[in-house]
Amino acid sequence: MSGLDKILSKIIADAEARANIEIDDANEKASAMLEEASKDARAQAEKRLETASFDAQAIIARSHSAAKLASQRLLLLERNHIIDEALNQVKDSICSLPDEDYFLMIKNFVLSHLHNEPGTIVLNKRDQLRLPAGFTESLSESLTVPLTVSETSGDFDAGCVLIYGDIEYNGTITALINEKRDVLRDLLNKELFT
Repeated sequence: MSGLDKILSKIIADAEARANIEIDDANEKASAMLEEASKDARAQAEKRLETASFDAQAIIARSHSAAKLASQRLLLLERNHIIDEALNQVKDSICSLPDEDYFLMIKNFVLSHLHNEPGTIVLNKRDQLRLPAGFTESLSESLTVPLTVSETSGDFDAGCVLIYGDIEYNGTITALINEKRDVLRDLLNKELFT
C-alpha cells in the first residue's frame, strides 16, 4: 500500500471513528431527550388524570346535589298533594255534617260577624232545602237586628255568604279553607309527616 493509500485509509478510519462517536453522542442525546419527554408525558398524564378525577368528583357531587334537590321537590309536591286531598276531605266532611251541627257552624259564623244593620244570609240550594224550621228565628233571637235568608241561592259547596249593605263576609267552606290554607297546611304537615 502506498503512502497515499495509507493516508486515505487513516482519514477514512478517523472519519468513521469520529462519525461513530458523533452517532453515539446523538443516540445518547436522543435517549436523554426521549427519557425527558417520557417523564414530561407521564407528569402531564398524571396531572390530567388528577384533574379528570377532580372534575369527575365535582360532576358526581353536582349530580348528587341535583338528584337530592329533585327528590326533595318531588317529595314536597307529593306532600302538598296529600295535604290538598286532606283539605278536600275536610270540605267533604263538613258538607256531610248532620243538619244540626252544620247549621250550628253557620250560626257561629254569623254571630262572629255581627253588625248594627239588617243583614242577609245566602245559602246554597241544598242548604236552602234542608234549612231547619225556626233557624232564622232562633238566629234572630241572638241578634239585635233582623237577618233574613236570601231566596237566591249561592253557587258554592257549603257555608254561607253574609251581607250587610255593601259589606260581604264570605263564609263558604272553600273561602274559609283558602283563608287558613297556610296554617292548615302547616298543621297537617306536622301531623302527617313528623
